[in-house]
Amino acid sequence: MRATLCAILLVAALCCASAARFPSDTLNIGAQDGWMSSPVHWQKWLNFHKEKKEDKQAYFAYRYYVEPENRKDFEDAWLKLEDSVEDEDGNIIYDLKKPLSNNVEYIGYGEWKSYRDAMDHYESKAVEKFIDQLNEMDIPYTIVPLVKPEDVSELTPDEDQESEDQQAHVLIHYMVPPSAQEEFEKAWDKAEEGTEDEEGAHIYSLRKVFNNNYAYYAYGTWDSMKDYREHFESDHVHELHKTLDKHGVVWHLSPLRKIGHQPE
Repeated sequence: MRATLCAILLVAALCCASAARFPSDTLNIGAQDGWMSSPVHWQKWLNFHKEKKEDKQAYFAYRYYVEPENRKDFEDAWLKLEDSVEDEDGNIIYDLKKPLSNNVEYIGYGEWKSYRDAMDHYESKAVEKFIDQLNEMDIPYTIVPLVKPEDVSELTPDEDQESEDQQAHVLIHYMVPPSAQEEFEKAWDKAEEGTEDEEGAHIYSLRKVFNNNYAYYAYGTWDSMKDYREHFESDHVHELHKTLDKHGVVWHLSPLRKIGHQPE
């Protein structure tokens, strides 16, 4: 347990040291939205999973700021890490995307079967080497634990579904007042039900940031941008947007480019 806490404190300290280098991006994904900025946040997340008896899936998001001259070396380093993660028994998803809205940011996402599996990942030699490479390139990064809203469904891909280069990947950030979150989740769940009937939709999921009381992120994958545009213009999304407007929910959308080869 002591080794786990030391690893957590080290990663959190690195996040805190790097967070100030760049301002928040157009998605407003910054420390104020729950991105890890102190060991206290890590301890809070640890205690949460202890209370859950470590039987819940662990969800994490990552953000990296990479100068253009380091882009190739960063992607090569991440791809080697991805290959290593494929051998982890407890890993479910480990993915990296490049937002098309700027030239420096990368967004990563990971799921593990349990808190313990996630900690095993963070304590691995492969992650240690990757962190060393990030530091050598002066690449700032931040980490945030996520939770899946209990009463919200999600669309997941077929097990034999393979990722295609032309697929449309989209990330949406919602800032939801606490008083509106119950109605927001119900409205989003209804939109998810409609999305399940879309022919080109493969993934549509919602996560809530653990470290604050207002940030949510949705992620979706469609066969093409045409399919996504039809989703965006659909009646079920229109109804969702009516709820967002009613409660003053601010949202930001960013198209993404997939890095790596792990299936969605």
